[in-house]
Amino acid sequence: MKLPRTLIKILLAASVLLLAGYTVVKSPKLTHGFASYYTHSKILISGGDMTAAYDTAYFHSKMKEYGLGGIKDLANLPTGSFIFLPLTPFEPVTAKIIWSALSIIFLLLSIYILLLTLDIPPKSTQALMLMIAAFLFFPLYYNIALGQVYTFLLLLASIAVYGFKREKLILIAIPLSLLILLKGYGAFPLLALLLTRRFKPLLVTSGIVLLVFFATLPLFGLSAWQMYYREFLSIVAFGRDASNVAYQSLNSFFGHLLVYHPDKNPYALLNTSQVYVYYFVQFIGLITLYLISRKLSKENSLIVFTVSFAMNVLVSPSGEDYHSLLYLPLIYFTGKYIFENQLKFNFPTVGFAIAVILLATPIPFRLLQLADFPLYLFAYPRLYGAILLIILSMNTGFLTNQTPVINQDTARL
Repeated sequence: MKLPRTLIKILLAASVLLLAGYTVVKSPKLTHGFASYYTHSKILISGGDMTAAYDTAYFHSKMKEYGLGGIKDLANLPTGSFIFLPLTPFEPVTAKIIWSALSIIFLLLSIYILLLTLDIPPKSTQALMLMIAAFLFFPLYYNIALGQVYTFLLLLASIAVYGFKREKLILIAIPLSLLILLKGYGAFPLLALLLTRRFKPLLVTSGIVLLVFFATLPLFGLSAWQMYYREFLSIVAFGRDASNVAYQSLNSFFGHLLVYHPDKNPYALLNTSQVYVYYFVQFIGLITLYLISRKLSKENSLIVFTVSFAMNVLVSPSGEDYHSLLYLPLIYFTGKYIFENQLKFNFPTVGFAIAVILLATPIPFRLLQLADFPLYLFAYPRLYGAILLIILSMNTGFLTNQTPVINQDTARL
Protein backbone atom coordinates (compact mmCIF):
# COMPACT_ATOMS: atom_id res chain seq x y z
CA MET A 1 0.00 0.00 0.00
CA LYS A 2 1.53 3.27 -1.11
CA LEU A 3 0.20 6.78 -0.69
CA PRO A 4 0.61 9.22 -3.61
CA ARG A 5 3.75 11.28 -3.07
CA THR A 6 1.87 14.48 -3.99
CA LEU A 7 -0.64 13.82 -1.22
CA ILE A 8 2.19 13.21 1.23
CA LYS A 9 3.78 16.56 0.30
CA ILE A 10 0.45 18.34 0.77
CA LEU A 11 0.03 16.74 4.21
CA LEU A 12 3.58 17.72 5.12
CA ALA A 13 3.02 21.34 4.07
CA ALA A 14 -0.24 21.43 6.04
CA SER A 15 1.45 19.99 9.16
CA VAL A 16 4.24 22.58 8.91
CA LEU A 17 1.73 25.43 8.63
CA LEU A 18 -0.29 24.09 11.55
CA LEU A 19 2.79 23.83 13.77
CA ALA A 20 4.04 27.28 12.71
CA GLY A 21 0.66 28.90 13.35
CA TYR A 22 0.28 27.24 16.72
CA THR A 23 3.78 28.32 17.74
CA VAL A 24 3.15 31.93 16.76
CA VAL A 25 -0.09 32.01 18.77
CA LYS A 26 1.21 30.25 21.88
CA SER A 27 4.75 31.67 22.08
CA PRO A 28 3.90 34.97 23.81
CA LYS A 29 1.65 33.35 26.43
CA LEU A 30 3.37 32.80 29.76
CA THR A 31 2.75 29.44 31.41
CA HIS A 32 3.74 27.61 34.58
CA GLY A 33 6.25 25.28 32.89
CA PHE A 34 8.21 28.12 31.33
CA ALA A 35 7.87 30.20 34.50
CA SER A 36 9.48 27.48 36.61
CA TYR A 37 12.62 27.21 34.46
CA TYR A 38 12.90 30.96 33.94
CA THR A 39 12.51 31.79 37.64
CA HIS A 40 14.94 29.10 38.73
CA SER A 41 17.61 30.35 36.32
CA LYS A 42 16.92 33.96 37.28
CA ILE A 43 17.46 33.17 40.96
CA LEU A 44 20.74 31.48 40.13
CA ILE A 45 22.08 34.28 37.93
CA SER A 46 21.03 36.84 40.55
CA GLY A 47 22.99 35.07 43.26
CA GLY A 48 19.89 34.05 45.19
CA ASP A 49 19.57 31.30 47.75
CA MET A 50 19.17 28.09 45.73
CA THR A 51 17.94 26.18 48.76
CA ALA A 52 15.21 28.77 49.32
CA ALA A 53 14.05 28.11 45.75
CA TYR A 54 12.36 24.99 47.12
CA ASP A 55 10.33 27.05 49.57
CA THR A 56 7.00 27.46 47.77
CA ALA A 57 6.21 30.93 49.10
CA TYR A 58 9.69 32.24 48.24
CA PHE A 59 9.66 30.74 44.74
CA HIS A 60 6.22 32.17 43.99
CA SER A 61 7.27 35.59 45.25
CA LYS A 62 10.21 35.48 42.86
CA MET A 63 7.90 34.58 39.98
CA LYS A 64 5.87 37.69 40.73
CA GLU A 65 9.02 39.81 41.11
CA TYR A 66 10.30 38.66 37.71
CA GLY A 67 7.09 39.67 35.93
CA LEU A 68 5.32 36.32 35.76
CA GLY A 69 2.14 37.55 37.42
CA GLY A 70 0.00 35.04 39.26
CA ILE A 71 1.61 31.97 37.69
CA LYS A 72 2.66 29.34 40.21
CA ASP A 73 4.88 26.27 39.92
CA LEU A 74 7.74 24.46 41.65
CA ALA A 75 11.47 24.50 41.01
CA ASN A 76 13.15 21.60 39.19
CA LEU A 77 16.34 19.83 40.28
CA PRO A 78 19.22 22.21 41.18
CA THR A 79 21.31 21.70 38.02
CA GLY A 80 18.14 22.22 35.97
CA SER A 81 18.54 25.91 36.78
CA PHE A 82 21.26 26.04 34.10
CA ILE A 83 18.81 25.44 31.24
CA PHE A 84 17.42 28.97 30.87
CA LEU A 85 20.51 30.92 31.90
CA PRO A 86 20.98 32.34 28.35
CA LEU A 87 17.39 33.64 28.46
CA THR A 88 17.57 35.50 31.78
CA PRO A 89 18.66 38.85 30.24
CA PHE A 90 15.30 39.01 28.44
CA GLU A 91 11.87 39.87 29.78
CA PRO A 92 9.64 36.80 30.25
CA VAL A 93 7.52 37.21 27.10
CA THR A 94 10.55 37.79 24.90
CA ALA A 95 12.34 34.87 26.52
CA LYS A 96 9.42 32.54 25.86
CA ILE A 97 9.21 33.59 22.21
CA ILE A 98 12.94 32.91 21.82
CA TRP A 99 12.57 29.55 23.55
CA SER A 100 9.65 28.58 21.30
CA ALA A 101 11.73 29.35 18.21
CA LEU A 102 14.61 27.35 19.64
CA SER A 103 12.24 24.47 20.36
CA ILE A 104 11.33 24.25 16.68
CA ILE A 105 15.03 24.30 15.76
CA PHE A 106 15.71 21.52 18.28
CA LEU A 107 12.89 19.48 16.74
CA LEU A 108 14.20 19.91 13.19
CA LEU A 109 17.72 18.98 14.23
CA SER A 110 16.38 15.91 16.06
CA ILE A 111 14.48 14.76 12.97
CA TYR A 112 17.55 15.22 10.78
CA ILE A 113 19.78 13.29 13.20
CA LEU A 114 17.30 10.43 13.55
CA LEU A 115 16.96 10.13 9.77
CA LEU A 116 20.75 10.17 9.49
CA THR A 117 21.04 7.50 12.19
CA LEU A 118 18.59 5.23 10.38
CA ASP A 119 20.08 5.89 6.93
CA ILE A 120 16.77 7.29 5.64
CA PRO A 121 17.22 9.80 2.77
CA PRO A 122 15.58 13.09 3.92
CA LYS A 123 13.69 13.44 0.62
CA SER A 124 12.37 9.88 0.58
CA THR A 125 8.69 9.10 1.03
CA GLN A 126 9.24 7.40 4.37
CA ALA A 127 11.20 10.42 5.63
CA LEU A 128 8.37 12.76 4.63
CA MET A 129 5.82 10.57 6.43
CA LEU A 130 7.95 10.40 9.56
CA MET A 131 8.29 14.19 9.47
CA ILE A 132 4.49 14.50 9.31
CA ALA A 133 4.23 12.23 12.35
CA ALA A 134 6.57 14.54 14.28
CA PHE A 135 4.90 17.78 13.15
CA LEU A 136 1.46 16.48 14.15
CA PHE A 137 2.63 14.97 17.45
CA PHE A 138 0.37 16.49 20.12
CA PRO A 139 2.97 16.22 22.93
CA LEU A 140 5.08 18.59 20.81
CA TYR A 141 2.28 21.16 20.82
CA TYR A 142 1.83 20.74 24.56
CA ASN A 143 5.58 21.27 25.01
CA ILE A 144 5.48 24.51 23.01
CA ALA A 145 2.36 25.81 24.75
CA LEU A 146 3.90 25.30 28.21
CA GLY A 147 7.40 26.45 27.25
CA GLN A 148 8.77 23.09 28.32
CA VAL A 149 12.27 21.77 27.56
CA TYR A 150 11.55 18.40 25.99
CA THR A 151 12.43 19.29 22.40
CA PHE A 152 15.89 20.06 23.75
CA LEU A 153 15.93 16.73 25.61
CA LEU A 154 14.77 15.03 22.41
CA LEU A 155 17.75 16.55 20.61
CA LEU A 156 20.12 15.24 23.30
CA ALA A 157 18.57 11.76 23.08
CA SER A 158 18.80 11.79 19.28
CA ILE A 159 22.49 12.75 19.39
CA ALA A 160 23.15 9.98 21.89
CA VAL A 161 21.40 7.39 19.69
CA TYR A 162 23.42 8.61 16.69
CA GLY A 163 26.60 8.42 18.77
CA PHE A 164 25.74 4.86 19.78
CA LYS A 165 25.14 3.84 16.15
CA ARG A 166 28.44 5.38 15.02
CA GLU A 167 30.29 4.34 18.18
CA LYS A 168 31.36 7.88 19.05
CA LEU A 169 32.19 8.20 22.72
CA ILE A 170 31.69 11.96 23.04
CA LEU A 171 28.36 11.87 21.20
CA ILE A 172 27.07 9.39 23.75
CA ALA A 173 28.59 10.74 26.96
CA ILE A 174 27.98 14.48 26.60
CA PRO A 175 24.25 14.46 25.68
CA LEU A 176 23.49 11.64 28.11
CA SER A 177 25.27 13.53 30.91
CA LEU A 178 23.20 16.62 30.13
CA LEU A 179 19.97 14.61 30.17
CA ILE A 180 20.80 13.36 33.64
CA LEU A 181 22.07 16.66 35.03
CA LEU A 182 19.39 18.94 33.59
CA LYS A 183 16.28 16.78 34.06
CA GLY A 184 17.27 13.56 35.78
CA TYR A 185 16.54 11.49 32.67
CA GLY A 186 19.12 8.85 31.87
CA ALA A 187 19.11 5.94 34.34
CA PHE A 188 17.80 3.49 31.76
CA PRO A 189 20.17 4.59 28.96
CA LEU A 190 22.99 4.05 31.45
CA LEU A 191 21.62 0.58 32.14
CA ALA A 192 21.43 -0.03 28.38
CA LEU A 193 25.11 0.86 28.07
CA LEU A 194 25.87 -1.70 30.77
CA LEU A 195 23.70 -4.40 29.20
CA THR A 196 25.21 -3.85 25.75
CA ARG A 197 28.73 -3.85 27.23
CA ARG A 198 29.53 -0.25 26.29
CA PHE A 199 31.62 0.18 29.40
CA LYS A 200 33.72 3.14 28.32
CA PRO A 201 30.80 5.51 27.54
CA LEU A 202 29.11 4.25 30.72
CA LEU A 203 32.12 5.18 32.83
CA VAL A 204 32.74 8.50 31.06
CA THR A 205 29.08 9.54 31.36
CA SER A 206 28.98 8.59 35.04
CA GLY A 207 32.25 10.43 35.60
CA ILE A 208 30.97 13.64 33.98
CA VAL A 209 27.80 13.55 36.06
CA LEU A 210 29.69 13.03 39.31
CA LEU A 211 32.27 15.69 38.40
CA VAL A 212 29.59 18.31 37.70
CA PHE A 213 27.63 17.32 40.79
CA PHE A 214 30.60 17.80 43.12
CA ALA A 215 31.87 20.88 41.26
CA THR A 216 28.50 22.61 41.73
CA LEU A 217 28.02 21.67 45.38
CA PRO A 218 29.54 24.98 46.56
CA LEU A 219 26.97 26.72 44.35
CA PHE A 220 23.89 24.76 45.41
CA GLY A 221 24.89 23.10 48.63
CA LEU A 222 23.78 19.61 49.54
CA SER A 223 20.70 21.12 51.18
CA ALA A 224 19.26 22.18 47.80
CA TRP A 225 19.35 18.56 46.60
CA GLN A 226 17.78 17.39 49.85
CA MET A 227 15.04 20.00 49.54
CA TYR A 228 14.41 19.03 45.92
CA TYR A 229 13.91 15.42 46.93
CA ARG A 230 11.69 16.27 49.90
CA GLU A 231 9.62 19.05 48.36
CA PHE A 232 9.28 17.85 44.77
CA LEU A 233 10.52 14.40 43.78
CA SER A 234 9.13 12.47 46.74
CA ILE A 235 5.75 14.21 46.41
CA VAL A 236 5.48 13.43 42.71
CA ALA A 237 6.70 9.85 43.10
CA PHE A 238 5.08 8.90 46.40
CA GLY A 239 2.50 11.58 47.21
CA ARG A 240 -1.27 11.66 46.86
CA ASP A 241 -1.04 13.09 43.32
CA ALA A 242 1.19 10.27 42.06
CA SER A 243 -1.82 8.52 40.49
CA ASN A 244 -2.94 11.61 38.57
CA VAL A 245 -3.75 10.48 35.01
CA ALA A 246 -1.85 13.51 33.72
CA TYR A 247 1.15 11.29 34.45
CA GLN A 248 0.93 8.71 31.66
CA SER A 249 3.28 6.27 33.34
CA LEU A 250 3.29 2.89 35.02
CA ASN A 251 3.71 4.60 38.37
CA SER A 252 0.42 6.46 37.95
CA PHE A 253 -1.37 3.46 36.41
CA PHE A 254 -0.56 1.03 39.23
CA GLY A 255 -1.08 3.79 41.78
CA HIS A 256 -4.57 4.28 40.37
CA LEU A 257 -5.26 0.58 40.79
CA LEU A 258 -3.61 -0.01 44.15
CA VAL A 259 -3.39 3.19 46.25
CA TYR A 260 -6.66 4.46 47.74
CA HIS A 261 -7.21 8.15 48.45
CA PRO A 262 -10.68 9.52 49.27
CA ASP A 263 -10.32 12.67 47.14
CA LYS A 264 -7.72 11.84 44.50
CA ASN A 265 -8.27 8.13 43.94
CA PRO A 266 -11.53 6.87 45.54
CA TYR A 267 -11.95 3.77 43.34
CA ALA A 268 -8.65 1.99 43.87
CA LEU A 269 -8.91 -1.78 44.22
CA LEU A 270 -6.48 -1.90 47.16
CA ASN A 271 -4.98 0.46 49.71
CA THR A 272 -1.26 -0.18 49.51
CA SER A 273 1.56 2.38 49.66
CA GLN A 274 2.62 4.44 46.65
CA VAL A 275 6.22 3.90 47.76
CA TYR A 276 5.86 0.17 47.10
CA VAL A 277 4.24 0.91 43.74
CA TYR A 278 7.10 3.20 42.72
CA TYR A 279 9.83 0.64 43.44
CA PHE A 280 7.76 -2.14 41.87
CA VAL A 281 7.50 -0.07 38.68
CA GLN A 282 11.25 0.60 38.63
CA PHE A 283 11.83 -3.14 39.01
CA ILE A 284 9.50 -3.84 36.07
CA GLY A 285 11.44 -1.36 33.95
CA LEU A 286 14.80 -2.89 34.83
CA ILE A 287 13.63 -6.43 34.13
CA THR A 288 11.99 -5.40 30.85
CA LEU A 289 15.13 -3.72 29.52
CA TYR A 290 17.22 -6.69 30.65
CA LEU A 291 14.93 -9.13 28.81
CA ILE A 292 15.02 -7.00 25.67
CA SER A 293 18.82 -6.99 25.76
CA ARG A 294 18.85 -10.77 26.16
CA LYS A 295 16.28 -11.31 23.40
CA LEU A 296 18.10 -9.29 20.76
CA SER A 297 21.42 -10.21 19.22
CA LYS A 298 24.62 -8.24 19.77
CA GLU A 299 24.31 -6.62 16.34
CA ASN A 300 20.92 -5.19 17.31
CA SER A 301 22.03 -3.43 20.47
CA LEU A 302 20.95 -0.13 18.93
CA ILE A 303 17.35 -1.19 19.61
CA VAL A 304 18.14 -1.70 23.30
CA PHE A 305 19.65 1.78 23.60
CA THR A 306 16.75 3.39 21.73
CA VAL A 307 14.16 1.57 23.83
CA SER A 308 15.93 2.72 27.01
CA PHE A 309 14.84 6.34 26.40
CA ALA A 310 11.24 5.17 26.06
CA MET A 311 11.60 3.14 29.25
CA ASN A 312 12.76 6.25 31.09
CA VAL A 313 9.42 7.92 30.29
CA LEU A 314 7.38 4.78 30.90
CA VAL A 315 8.50 4.45 34.52
CA SER A 316 8.87 8.17 35.27
CA PRO A 317 6.67 9.31 38.17
CA SER A 318 5.84 12.54 36.31
CA GLY A 319 5.53 11.47 32.68
CA GLU A 320 3.16 14.12 31.36
CA ASP A 321 2.25 14.63 27.69
CA TYR A 322 5.34 16.66 26.84
CA HIS A 323 7.55 13.85 28.18
CA SER A 324 6.16 11.68 25.37
CA LEU A 325 8.40 13.55 22.92
CA LEU A 326 11.12 11.13 24.03
CA TYR A 327 9.18 8.32 22.34
CA LEU A 328 9.95 9.83 18.92
CA PRO A 329 13.33 8.05 18.45
CA LEU A 330 11.59 4.68 18.95
CA ILE A 331 8.72 5.74 16.68
CA TYR A 332 11.22 6.59 13.94
CA PHE A 333 13.19 3.41 14.53
CA THR A 334 10.09 1.22 14.34
CA GLY A 335 8.53 3.25 11.52
CA LYS A 336 11.55 2.66 9.29
CA TYR A 337 10.81 -1.05 9.14
CA ILE A 338 7.07 -0.55 8.77
CA PHE A 339 7.67 1.49 5.62
CA GLU A 340 10.26 -0.96 4.33
CA ASN A 341 7.60 -3.68 4.63
CA GLN A 342 5.49 -1.61 2.21
CA LEU A 343 2.85 -0.83 4.87
CA LYS A 344 1.38 -4.32 4.62
CA PHE A 345 -1.84 -5.01 6.51
CA ASN A 346 -0.32 -7.10 9.30
CA PHE A 347 0.23 -6.92 13.05
CA PRO A 348 3.34 -4.69 12.91
CA THR A 349 1.69 -2.13 10.62
CA VAL A 350 -1.65 -2.04 12.43
CA GLY A 351 0.06 -2.10 15.82
CA PHE A 352 2.38 0.74 14.83
CA ALA A 353 -0.54 2.84 13.57
CA ILE A 354 -2.46 2.28 16.82
CA ALA A 355 0.61 3.09 18.94
CA VAL A 356 1.27 6.36 17.08
CA ILE A 357 -2.40 7.38 17.30
CA LEU A 358 -2.46 6.72 21.05
CA LEU A 359 0.75 8.69 21.55
CA ALA A 360 0.14 11.53 19.12
CA THR A 361 -3.52 12.55 19.27
CA PRO A 362 -5.16 15.01 21.72
CA ILE A 363 -7.22 12.52 23.74
CA PRO A 364 -9.13 14.03 26.74
CA PHE A 365 -7.99 11.31 29.16
CA ARG A 366 -7.81 13.73 32.12
CA LEU A 367 -11.62 13.65 32.32
CA LEU A 368 -11.37 10.10 33.65
CA GLN A 369 -9.35 10.96 36.76
CA LEU A 370 -12.25 10.30 39.12
CA ALA A 371 -14.01 7.68 37.01
CA ASP A 372 -14.97 4.38 38.61
CA PHE A 373 -13.20 1.10 37.90
CA PRO A 374 -12.84 -0.18 35.18
CA LEU A 375 -13.57 3.05 33.29
CA TYR A 376 -10.37 4.74 34.48
CA LEU A 377 -8.36 2.04 32.71
CA PHE A 378 -9.12 4.02 29.54
CA ALA A 379 -7.34 7.04 31.03
CA TYR A 380 -3.84 5.92 29.98
CA PRO A 381 -3.65 6.06 26.15
CA ARG A 382 -0.05 7.32 26.04
CA LEU A 383 1.04 4.52 28.35
CA TYR A 384 -0.64 1.86 26.22
CA GLY A 385 0.80 3.34 23.02
CA ALA A 386 4.30 3.28 24.49
CA ILE A 387 3.94 -0.32 25.68
CA LEU A 388 2.70 -1.39 22.24
CA LEU A 389 5.63 0.40 20.59
CA ILE A 390 8.11 -1.38 22.86
CA ILE A 391 6.46 -4.73 22.13
CA LEU A 392 6.89 -4.07 18.42
CA SER A 393 10.56 -3.33 18.96
CA MET A 394 10.93 -6.67 20.73
CA ASN A 395 9.25 -8.60 17.91
CA THR A 396 12.47 -10.06 16.55
CA GLY A 397 10.76 -11.86 13.70
CA PHE A 398 9.70 -8.44 12.49
CA LEU A 399 12.66 -6.26 13.42
CA THR A 400 15.82 -8.15 14.22
CA ASN A 401 16.59 -9.63 10.83
CA GLN A 402 16.23 -6.22 9.22
CA THR A 403 18.04 -4.07 11.75
CA PRO A 404 21.10 -2.23 10.40
CA VAL A 405 24.26 -3.80 11.78
CA ILE A 406 26.80 -1.47 13.32
CA ASN A 407 29.76 -0.97 11.06
CA GLN A 408 32.40 -3.34 12.39
CA ASP A 409 35.15 -1.26 10.73
CA THR A 410 34.39 1.66 13.00
CA ALA A 411 36.86 2.03 15.84
CA ARG A 412 35.60 0.50 19.06
CA LEU A 413 34.91 2.82 21.94
